[in-house]
Amino acid sequence: MASWGNLQPLSTELYTLLQYGLFLVLFFFLPFLGVIIGGSTVSLLLSFLGKEKRDPAYLRFSKEMMETVMTGKSALFMFGLVPVLLVWFIYARIFFDATPLPWHFWSAVLAVLVAGFALLHVYRSAWRRPPSPSPFHVMSGAAGLLALFFAFFLFSQGYGVLFNPEKLSLLREHIRFFLSWNAVVKYLLFLAVFFGMTGGGILLLGGRSAEGKEAPDASYRGLVRDIGAKLTFLATLVLPVFVLLDLVTLPEIALSATVFATAAIVLLLSLAVCLILSLPSGKKEGGPGARIATLYVLIFLAVLVHDHAAVGNAYQDRIASLNMQAKAVEAEHAKEAPREEPAAGGKTAAETGKAVFETNCAGCHQFDIRVVGPPLNEVVPKYAGDVEKLKGFIRNPVKVNPDLPSMPNLGLPEEEIDAVARYLIGRVKPGGSP
Repeated sequence: MASWGNLQPLSTELYTLLQYGLFLVLFFFLPFLGVIIGGSTVSLLLSFLGKEKRDPAYLRFSKEMMETVMTGKSALFMFGLVPVLLVWFIYARIFFDATPLPWHFWSAVLAVLVAGFALLHVYRSAWRRPPSPSPFHVMSGAAGLLALFFAFFLFSQGYGVLFNPEKLSLLREHIRFFLSWNAVVKYLLFLAVFFGMTGGGILLLGGRSAEGKEAPDASYRGLVRDIGAKLTFLATLVLPVFVLLDLVTLPEIALSATVFATAAIVLLLSLAVCLILSLPSGKKEGGPGARIATLYVLIFLAVLVHDHAAVGNAYQDRIASLNMQAKAVEAEHAKEAPREEPAAGGKTAAETGKAVFETNCAGCHQFDIRVVGPPLNEVVPKYAGDVEKLKGFIRNPVKVNPDLPSMPNLGLPEEEIDAVARYLIGRVKPGGSP
């Protein structure tokens, strides 16, 4: 269990907001980058095949792919670079420290992305000068594509840190500990989704002119849709493998019913894609493109929800610790402020102690199960009924178990410390049960 004793106070509401902010950033960033990676890969392969087979249809589709996926510079900046800066900021707030993933790491991701986009633009611009790109321009495109693959690999490794908070202490010692098998699996999982989305887009839009009308050449339309179907099928075939490997390589603390349920949804949607591709498309205009594209949007959303749930599970102790520390700060401020004596309400000492416990302690302690701290049925009997000794610990807590978070000083007034200590001693019998 990671120790969060040195965390700064942060409200759980802001922490949750950061999680959902990361979800939204990834929702726009990953598909944008994925379509560029998938489309550029298809374009380069078709360019090579077109020259080998001397088939102008391959070269034509290669050109159309690059014109479609490589957008303007402003879009590349807004959706390809700015999200990395936002993720950098979110990570710094979640970790409360830039050390686990320093600015050098994020600068490297940005630099490689910029280089990849620039080289792919060189390759795209070469298509505007007939007859076809020279070997130099093709090599520039290949280098740009490799740069994007590498940049996304780095990003995936940084993304993988979120699922394993145990590694944070190691990362503070050496950056090489950010490598993990689960991050490699997520890299491959997202690549499969990227190529599946690209194939679905080809099925939906392939063979159409710039005005959105189908090209008059039926054989060309058939070639485009055949490429889209094969690409989608291959990506969907390997997708379940990576989903299962992701479950195997995730840390145990990140697993939950929601994580397994979303993984099952991805498997079912993948099966639906394969079934649609295996059925005759008939003579309907557009074929199965719309259905495949819709299913892959749902697959991508399911993968994001899957990861969002896993991060929430992995950091539930941290969130509880943040909540506990926030309460400690509030209690300290309340202690400094003038206190008004409550009106006599006939409360017994036990009722007062129970109220103090439920307000300040129940978020991290329960009697029979471990939450953030250990079960009180195991801890309180160690004081052997010594109220003063327990009061001393509540007044000035110290770290006892290295595997558990440090209990903060709640700054309770003396009468509340006495009440909650007597309540706990009275609630837990010497045998260890309430």
